[in-house]
Amino acid sequence: MQKKKIRCLIKYQSVALGVYNYKVFLPLKSGWSNNSLVTCTNCGELFVIDWENPETENLSVKQIAGSTLCPTCNVVLSMYLADYPTTIRISENQFVSFNDEVISNQDEGSEIVEFYELRPLQKGLN
Repeated sequence: MQKKKIRCLIKYQSVALGVYNYKVFLPLKSGWSNNSLVTCTNCGELFVIDWENPETENLSVKQIAGSTLCPTCNVVLSMYLADYPTTIRISENQFVSFNDEVISNQDEGSEIVEFYELRPLQKGLN
C-alpha cells in the first residue's frame, strides 16, 4: 500500500474526559484537493481517500477498501473502517468523535502529513 502526502490542519483538542491536547488531523479542502480520512477501528491507523481520483468515482468507502488489509493490524479494512474525525480510536475500547465543522478551512497552521492511501484494487492484480 502506497502513502500519499496531503495538507492538513492539525488541532490539539480535548476529545474526551481526561484526554487533552489530542492531535486531530483535518484535511484541507481547497482548489483541486478533495481528500478525506478514514480510520481502522481495530487499530486506529488513518488512511486518505482522494475523491478527485477517477478510480474512486461513484464508489463508497467500503467499495474502495474492498479486500485490502490494514498494514498495521492485518484486518480486512472494508469491515473495520469509519469516517475520521467523526470516529477517533483513542484506546482499545474507547472511541470519541470530533466535529470538524467548527474549524475554519484555513491554510495557516497546516502541515503536510503522510498517510496510507486507500484506493480500489486494480482488476487483474490479485
